[in-house]
Amino acid sequence: MQSNQNITERLSTMIKTNQKGVLASVVSVQGSAYKREGAKMIVRADGEYHGLISGGCLESDVSAIAVQVEETGIPMIKKYELNEELVWGLGLGCPGTVEILIEPVSFSADWKHLADAYVNAEEMVVCKVLQTKETCSPLLLVTNSDVFGNWTDEVLQEMAVSIAHQKLRQQAAAPESICLKAKNGKEVFVFFDVHFPAPQLVIFGAGDDAIPLANLSAMLGFQTTVIDPRPAFNTKERFPLAEILIAGPEKYENLSVIDSRSYIVIMNHQFERDTNALTFALQSAAPYVGLLGPRTRREKMIAHLQNQGIVFSKEEMKKLFSPIGLDIGADTSEEIGLSIMAEIIAFRNRHQGGFLREQSFIHQKPRIPVNGKR
Repeated sequence: MQSNQNITERLSTMIKTNQKGVLASVVSVQGSAYKREGAKMIVRADGEYHGLISGGCLESDVSAIAVQVEETGIPMIKKYELNEELVWGLGLGCPGTVEILIEPVSFSADWKHLADAYVNAEEMVVCKVLQTKETCSPLLLVTNSDVFGNWTDEVLQEMAVSIAHQKLRQQAAAPESICLKAKNGKEVFVFFDVHFPAPQLVIFGAGDDAIPLANLSAMLGFQTTVIDPRPAFNTKERFPLAEILIAGPEKYENLSVIDSRSYIVIMNHQFERDTNALTFALQSAAPYVGLLGPRTRREKMIAHLQNQGIVFSKEEMKKLFSPIGLDIGADTSEEIGLSIMAEIIAFRNRHQGGFLREQSFIHQKPRIPVNGKR
């Protein structure tokens, strides 16, 4: 997640400053692969590259192809069939078929819209028509309120916009290539590259056990905010990677940082502050609210709030995770932080957690496209 954010920042700078280069994107994966659809790599004009599209076995070859793409200005799709013997020989145990779109960075109006959207951290889906030898259609950028770009095939564009809007309504929609039928009846593959701003973790409580959680959250690419009214505890020295907010319950209602892509963890270790934070969190737009502590403490807090006339709906209670975290036998603060972040990521990606050896698929089962499969 954080890697692609760095790539989009670099890409935006290149577009805005007219720097030549090539963008390589994984657009299709069949079988196992180190990286999934949406992984990106930028190859600069001087040959330097940033980002990963595999475990290290494809980057050099793609960089060499990028030189050709830069010279001709013609995008191409490169297909790699990685059999098990080959990938093990390269030190990568992920046999599968990977298709990579390699295209020159453009300074056209639609790419500049893309750069602006990245800079403004907009939720968007970038739609690209994939053809056998080249991609000649302009980008189609779909946000919650606007569509930028125009395809000559209005039927294809209408279907693409509809699918993009479906993805924007999901918490963690996956990039993928989908086979659609064009106006002339021919099948066309469209790559839907989903881009969401970095998710946000809001931690209520600046105790010592919040430090490893905040650090791990930031390392995983979450915008992290620590809220606590105690200036002696809630400091930049203790939370160097997080935003610090000195605030008590009386200021919760004025918080504008909570939205549908926020995840909340409550760990004040103080009953009154925790109940106030819980009331605010469950009534907010956040889809996940984690409360540190045993089940008995949670039940005591809910009963206390009910006695004050505060009753949560079934939908609000569904957001509450308490006890918090995946069951990994966590004991130390560092292990508890890891357990909490593992649960948040599993929730965000709609996975159950558990041992991968007991799963038929490492990733979700292959999605069934609208009119076919890639």
